[in-house]
Amino acid sequence: MAQKDQEKGSLRDAAPSPPSRRASTLRLGLFLGLALLSLLAMTALSRTLPVRGRARFDSSLLAQIKSVRPAFVLLGNSMVGTRFDEATLRSALRTRRVVVFGISASKSAEWYLVLKNMIVPSKQHPRLVLFYRDEELTQPRKHALGAAHASLERLSPEDDPIVEKKLAPSLAKPMARLAWYRDQVMPFQRFLAKTDPLPDAAAALFSRALWADATPRARRAQINDLFELSNLRPADAAQERAYQSPRFADVVDPSFLPDICGLAKEHEIPLTFVKVRTRDAASGVPETPSERRYIADMARYLRESCSAEYYDMHDEAWESIDLYGNGDHIAGRFKRAYTLSFVEHMGQIFH
Repeated sequence: MAQKDQEKGSLRDAAPSPPSRRASTLRLGLFLGLALLSLLAMTALSRTLPVRGRARFDSSLLAQIKSVRPAFVLLGNSMVGTRFDEATLRSALRTRRVVVFGISASKSAEWYLVLKNMIVPSKQHPRLVLFYRDEELTQPRKHALGAAHASLERLSPEDDPIVEKKLAPSLAKPMARLAWYRDQVMPFQRFLAKTDPLPDAAAALFSRALWADATPRARRAQINDLFELSNLRPADAAQERAYQSPRFADVVDPSFLPDICGLAKEHEIPLTFVKVRTRDAASGVPETPSERRYIADMARYLRESCSAEYYDMHDEAWESIDLYGNGDHIAGRFKRAYTLSFVEHMGQIFH
């Protein structure tokens, strides 16, 4: 028994002793110090890199309005660009002059800038007909950050203080607000913009190694087949329909809607808002209770607080599913016919 106790004691003596608390604290402090130095070095490097040059202000839209002196300006994104043929629309309205601004992928920040920097300075008083989908009018940061910010710069001769203020996250989202300020102090995106080509080059190198025997054309075909939509994880339709629209009262003030309405009232520019009919609506997909509540609140706001006309095309059965091309776009071959049908069925807009 004594021999066993002696053996156990020997094993305990041979085992390495745990590191002292002082040594552990020293290692932790060293690690944190190195992490902080790395962060400071990355910040300093990012701040020394040149800032992307500001996109040049494009005054061609302003010149077009001054030249045409339109009675109507149709504004929106590809929902406008794929639906309306300007020459056909002018012919259908006869003596009415009209300008169609279908700015691809544009959202509410750009629409506000078109009103402020194109329509208002033109000294005209055309009816502005603004087309939108879903909740685009209350999503101020949509298609306005990062590389997309250049599209805003082309619509304004200088940085707009209202736009920059609205692009900052809401105070109701403190973590997003903190990340916003962090990006102002530590502009890592400048560094990432410089290193972006590296992952692309690495991917190209790997593709050449994987398909070494294939010609460049065959290699592209194999890669395209690999990322075919049918090979990707299908969206869960039930999950998509479970999405809850926000309360309109919670999102209207941070949006550009009050600013659009204020500008229009100040310069006596009549406003009309049109919610386009989407493919889902044409396919018979019903609106959710939260969508109906959001739309009803928005319609009330636009009529009462904005003195604007409002049309929801969700139930306009003349816009049938066979007219659609890609997504919610109208197929190109139906563009002129759609323009004439719109004037026929929505003629109340052009009064």
